[in-house]
Amino acid sequence: MSIRHIVISIVVVLTSFSCQRSSPQIDELQWRLLYRDTGVYRYEELAIFVRASDRDGPEDLEQITVSAGNTGLIWRFSANEWIKDIGMEEEGAWIGLPAVIPLEGFSLPEELYTLTLEDRTGRDHQITFRPDPNRLRMVEIKWPQARIENGFFLLEEPYEEGTLIFRNEDLALNQVLQVANETAIDVHESAHWWELWIPLPERTSGFRLGPFPLQTTGSESSL
Repeated sequence: MSIRHIVISIVVVLTSFSCQRSSPQIDELQWRLLYRDTGVYRYEELAIFVRASDRDGPEDLEQITVSAGNTGLIWRFSANEWIKDIGMEEEGAWIGLPAVIPLEGFSLPEELYTLTLEDRTGRDHQITFRPDPNRLRMVEIKWPQARIENGFFLLEEPYEEGTLIFRNEDLALNQVLQVANETAIDVHESAHWWELWIPLPERTSGFRLGPFPLQTTGSESSL
């Protein structure tokens, strides 16, 4: 076989292989706008969860980008930053992203957001969403007051319940509890931090308070 025929054969094979590769797919998107209180700063953040698949295998998924309209604001998250579902080796597993936080100020832009899922070959899939334009403003919020004291979780009105999360010293997940005011809790010795998530009924938003160190068990989330 001549060199020319060999080259043509290689090109045909590579082209055929390339054509067989698939684009990534965003199967479902869920998001929640959170009012965050770290004890030092208060700001809005977006918690985003994507159910994604790729017929070339989940290892082919490489990057997720979130952009805010024409503002020029872009958040990029490579695959090694994703919080992957335990079933990530299967098709259509859920991916959690690090929080999308304001790059300036304390509120996220009121824009149409675009989420782009890319694979290693540069193929992508996009989906758009818009955070609630009628959401509560930072100055309108009544921030929850919560604390852990003498083996009890205490939460002041008007908030009634939430999800209490304990984390190890390295912030790895330790324990998750559904709690209300005056719930008795048993804290694992390995727990070092606690944080609280409170949903706002009838809104795609809520509060995320902490993480706070357990050593200051009398401290409130509004520090």
